[in-house]
Amino acid sequence: MSNMNTFFTKLGTDALLLESYKLDPRGIMKANGLTKEEIEAVMSGDKAKVSKLSGDKEMSMYLLVVNPTE
Repeated sequence: MSNMNTFFTKLGTDALLLESYKLDPRGIMKANGLTKEEIEAVMSGDKAKVSKLSGDKEMSMYLLVVNPTE
């Protein structure tokens, strides 16, 4: 499992992490080891890029939160 997959799995099961992510998505992704390229892909909302970087062809487990404060 890629670091990106591990992070999103944790994000879906850790309420405190999710709340922190809503306040500072870039900072939380960086603190959890995602690369700049992975962070930019998530923030762009481009599912194809995220899928390519994560290795998840289905993208069924991800909910991309691009602007969590809106």
